[in-house]
Amino acid sequence: MRTTGIEGITLSGGEPMTQPTDELAEFLSIVKRNTKLSVLCYTGYAYKELLEQPDKQAILQYVDVLIDGEYRRELDNGQRWRGSENQRFHFLTERYRKEADEWLAANERQIEIELDMNGKLLLSGVPSKDFINKLTAELQHRDVNVDFT
Repeated sequence: MRTTGIEGITLSGGEPMTQPTDELAEFLSIVKRNTKLSVLCYTGYAYKELLEQPDKQAILQYVDVLIDGEYRRELDNGQRWRGSENQRFHFLTERYRKEADEWLAANERQIEIELDMNGKLLLSGVPSKDFINKLTAELQHRDVNVDFT
Protein backbone atom coordinates (compact mmCIF):
# COMPACT_ATOMS: atom_id res chain seq x y z
CA MET A 1 0.00 0.00 0.00
CA ARG A 2 1.32 3.45 -0.92
CA THR A 3 0.76 5.98 1.81
CA THR A 4 3.29 8.67 0.92
CA GLY A 5 2.26 11.97 2.47
CA ILE A 6 -0.59 10.44 4.47
CA GLU A 7 -0.21 10.23 8.24
CA GLY A 8 -3.33 8.30 9.06
CA ILE A 9 -6.97 7.53 8.55
CA THR A 10 -9.99 8.89 10.39
CA LEU A 11 -13.13 6.93 11.14
CA SER A 12 -16.10 9.27 11.50
CA GLY A 13 -19.46 10.31 10.18
CA GLY A 14 -22.15 7.83 10.32
CA GLU A 15 -21.22 5.98 13.45
CA PRO A 16 -18.09 3.85 12.95
CA MET A 17 -19.04 1.57 15.83
CA THR A 18 -22.31 0.58 14.16
CA GLN A 19 -20.51 -0.68 11.06
CA PRO A 20 -20.16 -4.45 10.74
CA THR A 21 -17.45 -4.93 13.36
CA ASP A 22 -15.84 -8.00 11.79
CA GLU A 23 -15.31 -6.20 8.51
CA LEU A 24 -14.10 -2.96 10.10
CA ALA A 25 -11.69 -4.85 12.38
CA GLU A 26 -10.36 -6.77 9.37
CA PHE A 27 -9.89 -3.56 7.38
CA LEU A 28 -8.01 -1.93 10.27
CA SER A 29 -5.93 -5.05 10.74
CA ILE A 30 -4.85 -4.88 7.08
CA VAL A 31 -4.05 -1.17 7.41
CA LYS A 32 -1.93 -1.72 10.53
CA ARG A 33 -0.12 -4.78 9.13
CA ASN A 34 0.75 -3.14 5.82
CA THR A 35 1.30 0.53 6.64
CA LYS A 36 2.50 2.90 9.32
CA LEU A 37 -0.78 4.86 9.21
CA SER A 38 -2.37 5.98 12.43
CA VAL A 39 -6.07 5.48 13.16
CA LEU A 40 -8.18 8.24 14.70
CA CYS A 41 -11.78 7.34 15.50
CA TYR A 42 -14.74 9.56 16.39
CA THR A 43 -17.66 7.88 18.11
CA GLY A 44 -20.82 9.01 19.82
CA TYR A 45 -20.45 6.16 22.28
CA ALA A 46 -18.62 6.53 25.57
CA TYR A 47 -15.28 4.72 25.74
CA LYS A 48 -16.52 2.81 28.81
CA GLU A 49 -19.48 1.48 26.81
CA LEU A 50 -17.20 0.25 24.05
CA LEU A 51 -14.94 -1.58 26.49
CA GLU A 52 -17.93 -3.62 27.65
CA GLN A 53 -18.53 -5.02 24.16
CA PRO A 54 -16.08 -7.62 22.81
CA ASP A 55 -16.93 -6.83 19.17
CA LYS A 56 -16.07 -3.15 19.76
CA GLN A 57 -12.84 -4.11 21.51
CA ALA A 58 -11.85 -5.87 18.28
CA ILE A 59 -11.94 -2.44 16.60
CA LEU A 60 -10.38 -0.47 19.47
CA GLN A 61 -7.24 -2.60 19.39
CA TYR A 62 -6.30 -0.85 16.13
CA VAL A 63 -7.23 2.70 17.15
CA ASP A 64 -4.49 5.10 18.23
CA VAL A 65 -6.75 7.94 19.36
CA LEU A 66 -10.45 7.69 20.18
CA ILE A 67 -12.57 10.81 20.54
CA ASP A 68 -15.81 9.84 22.24
CA GLY A 69 -19.10 11.54 23.01
CA GLU A 70 -22.03 12.67 20.92
CA TYR A 71 -21.62 15.86 18.95
CA ARG A 72 -23.75 18.58 20.52
CA ARG A 73 -24.12 21.68 18.40
CA GLU A 74 -24.85 23.88 21.42
CA LEU A 75 -21.47 22.84 22.91
CA ASP A 76 -19.49 23.53 19.73
CA ASN A 77 -16.87 26.07 20.78
CA GLY A 78 -14.55 25.63 17.81
CA GLN A 79 -11.96 23.43 19.50
CA ARG A 80 -9.58 21.61 17.21
CA TRP A 81 -10.13 17.85 16.95
CA ARG A 82 -13.47 17.98 18.80
CA GLY A 83 -16.83 19.02 17.45
CA SER A 84 -18.19 19.86 20.89
CA GLU A 85 -16.64 20.38 24.29
CA ASN A 86 -18.25 17.27 25.81
CA GLN A 87 -16.12 15.02 23.62
CA ARG A 88 -13.05 13.44 25.21
CA PHE A 89 -9.68 12.16 23.97
CA HIS A 90 -8.49 8.64 24.71
CA PHE A 91 -4.91 7.98 23.63
CA LEU A 92 -5.08 4.20 23.25
CA THR A 93 -1.51 3.70 22.00
CA GLU A 94 1.77 5.48 22.56
CA ARG A 95 1.77 6.98 19.06
CA TYR A 96 0.42 10.43 20.04
CA ARG A 97 0.52 10.24 23.83
CA LYS A 98 3.47 12.66 24.02
CA GLU A 99 1.40 15.22 22.12
CA ALA A 100 -1.66 14.78 24.35
CA ASP A 101 -1.28 18.15 26.10
CA GLU A 102 -0.85 19.89 22.74
CA TRP A 103 -3.94 18.18 21.32
CA LEU A 104 -5.99 19.09 24.39
CA ALA A 105 -4.93 22.75 24.22
CA ALA A 106 -5.43 23.17 20.46
CA ASN A 107 -8.19 25.69 19.85
CA GLU A 108 -8.00 26.46 16.16
CA ARG A 109 -10.08 24.05 14.14
CA GLN A 110 -8.88 23.21 10.67
CA ILE A 111 -11.17 22.39 7.80
CA GLU A 112 -10.58 21.65 4.17
CA ILE A 113 -12.63 23.43 1.52
CA GLU A 114 -12.93 22.09 -2.00
CA LEU A 115 -14.79 23.66 -4.91
CA ASP A 116 -15.50 21.30 -7.79
CA MET A 117 -15.87 22.18 -11.48
CA ASN A 118 -19.67 22.33 -11.08
CA GLY A 119 -19.47 24.94 -8.33
CA LYS A 120 -20.24 22.50 -5.53
CA LEU A 121 -18.55 23.41 -2.25
CA LEU A 122 -17.34 20.56 -0.04
CA LEU A 123 -16.26 21.15 3.56
CA SER A 124 -14.26 18.40 5.28
CA GLY A 125 -13.99 18.58 9.02
CA VAL A 126 -16.32 20.19 11.51
CA PRO A 127 -16.44 23.94 10.94
CA SER A 128 -17.22 26.07 13.99
CA LYS A 129 -20.54 27.87 14.31
CA ASP A 130 -18.66 31.16 14.04
CA PHE A 131 -17.06 30.08 10.75
CA ILE A 132 -20.39 28.93 9.32
CA ASN A 133 -22.08 32.19 10.36
CA LYS A 134 -19.34 34.34 8.78
CA LEU A 135 -19.23 32.25 5.60
CA THR A 136 -23.02 32.29 5.28
CA ALA A 137 -23.17 36.07 5.78
CA GLU A 138 -20.41 36.68 3.22
CA LEU A 139 -22.00 34.39 0.64
CA GLN A 140 -25.44 35.92 1.16
CA HIS A 141 -23.87 39.36 0.75
CA ARG A 142 -22.73 38.10 -2.66
CA ASP A 143 -26.22 36.71 -3.45
CA VAL A 144 -25.14 33.10 -3.01
CA ASN A 145 -27.63 30.96 -1.11
CA VAL A 146 -26.27 28.19 1.10
CA ASP A 147 -27.80 25.61 3.41
CA PHE A 148 -25.57 24.07 6.08
CA THR A 149 -28.30 22.02 7.74
